Amino acid sequence: MGGGWGAGGGGGGGLLLALLQIAIIGGLIWLVIGFFRRRQTGGAAPGFARDAGYAAPPPAQTGWGAPAPATVDAGEDIAISPADQQAFERLLVDVQDAFGREDYGRLRQLTTPEIMSYLSEELSQNATRGVRNEVSGTRLIDAEIVEAWREASGDYATAALRYESIDVMRDRATGALAAGSVQTPTETTELWTFVRRAGDVWKLSAIQDG
Repeated sequence: MGGGWGAGGGGGGGLLLALLQIAIIGGLIWLVIGFFRRRQTGGAAPGFARDAGYAAPPPAQTGWGAPAPATVDAGEDIAISPADQQAFERLLVDVQDAFGREDYGRLRQLTTPEIMSYLSEELSQNATRGVRNEVSGTRLIDAEIVEAWREASGDYATAALRYESIDVMRDRATGALAAGSVQTPTETTELWTFVRRAGDVWKLSAIQDG
């Protein structure tokens, strides 16, 4: 470097030059420390956990989208075939239809005991309030596999389903419309988890808001 700042070049200039060098060296050391700290932390996002819930993917084209990258934290990843996707779509329609008809027997065939208990409780609450939840015309708009895995208890798959249906509440005694519209479909996005035990068919095991 030069012999100092400004005219004169005496001791004051030398002191300023020394302070400047110290500041530059200190700045370089700070940058190097920051660089290695960032390398150590990596800046990675936290891992996906099944129990933490899911965010529904944005709507794409009608029908099933491409499977999302596997993000499960346990179990063996499995592939979901078009036949599996068709089974999920049938379950969506059949469960909604059986729920709207309050067909407990059919719901038991389509669901696991855990989700059946939840649906039964909801139907019971409707009866207590004197209303009936009628659901009809369910149609899948868009769907995407969020994750699919295998455990000792069976195969599991979670799908984000965007669908529409005529979803209304009626007075149980009079049949009068209490809520909803019979002309305008209601659009819903939910996460449905399906399970398939060894030698059995896919059944609904959980529903979560999308």
